[in-house]
Amino acid sequence: MTRRTVYKGARRCVLVAVVGRTPAIITETLWVLEQLQKVHVDEIRVITTSEGQRAITDELLGDDGQFQCYCREYAVPSGRLAFSTKSIHLLLDARCRPLDDIRSSEDNNAAADQIYSLIKQWTQRPEEILLCSAAGGRKTLGIYLSMALMLCGRADDRLMHILVAPEFETGVRGFYYPPAKERSFRCFTGVDESGRPLYRNVSSADAALELADIPYPKLREIIGGELPLELGLTAAIAHSQRILGYLQAPPKLLMQLDRGVVQVGVFQFSLSRQLMAVYAFMLLQVSGVGRSKNIDELFAARLALARLERTMDCLRQGEQESYAWERMKDVDDFRARIGPCISKLNRAITQALGNNRLAELYRISTGRAYGIQTADFQIDESKDRPWLHEWQ
Repeated sequence: MTRRTVYKGARRCVLVAVVGRTPAIITETLWVLEQLQKVHVDEIRVITTSEGQRAITDELLGDDGQFQCYCREYAVPSGRLAFSTKSIHLLLDARCRPLDDIRSSEDNNAAADQIYSLIKQWTQRPEEILLCSAAGGRKTLGIYLSMALMLCGRADDRLMHILVAPEFETGVRGFYYPPAKERSFRCFTGVDESGRPLYRNVSSADAALELADIPYPKLREIIGGELPLELGLTAAIAHSQRILGYLQAPPKLLMQLDRGVVQVGVFQFSLSRQLMAVYAFMLLQVSGVGRSKNIDELFAARLALARLERTMDCLRQGEQESYAWERMKDVDDFRARIGPCISKLNRAITQALGNNRLAELYRISTGRAYGIQTADFQIDESKDRPWLHEWQ
């Protein structure tokens, strides 16, 4: 039965394929997507070696190439489906030379980082959906593509593998997709006693093309879709493992007032005096489950904020005679002052930890009530000198 795949919104569907010496994988996958699943593919992008590039150029591209044959046979309007030499992303070795094949661990590492970098860039484009085929090239290329999608893939991004009848996969030459009109192909079946090749005719109707969707864990929301682009795949995986480990056992949040530094595990960031005081105040007031407070309750405790700023000034430069928090008489003035501080704090936390579930534990939630999920924190006046406070 023909299955129609529908995606929300007017988003471009991009077929992404890792390819080796068998570029037919591209047109076979394209045929299933468009003719069976009724997916409107807008563009094809290929990640390959220089050997794969030659095969794609010789077999698929050009006026007589199999891609143009497919377009003519299935009435694909000129320019509707983007695929040209510019669509080929050539893998390079560690010295920035084109990779002819992947034969060493150094080649593998270079390919892994480049595949991750490309997928990372492409998944940052909200107007595109990636339909990724892991069927071609060295097995490691498909593995790296799968791992990159685990880290960066979004809800609609697909990972697929093309399935073809065995005789078409190994015995039939010149098969790139099922033609619109059924055709016979010569299939190699072995050799006779004198060593001469044996063939039999097979019908294109028996190719039995099918796309197997490969389920994969989408870690983007958990570990953060904004992984630094400069990280290679190995470093990105290590970063992801650290985030997942912290989610299982969240580290204690440490604050050092004299330096204006906040630390969460290996992550560290600096805050201004005012932001440091507001964050310490909020931790003392609303951290932990069931301890949220509304703006009136925070306003009633505003003198604690002034004490925090006074403490920090004593540690750094000397205290002032009075502080704005002490002089406030109106809850609206308090809201107008503390609101932007909380927004800046949450941005600083997200920038340091990533836009992920870990950052959610330490950010300040707002609305009718204010709260912080974590209850495990420590405030020090200076290194190895805990801050002794009698109020919260």
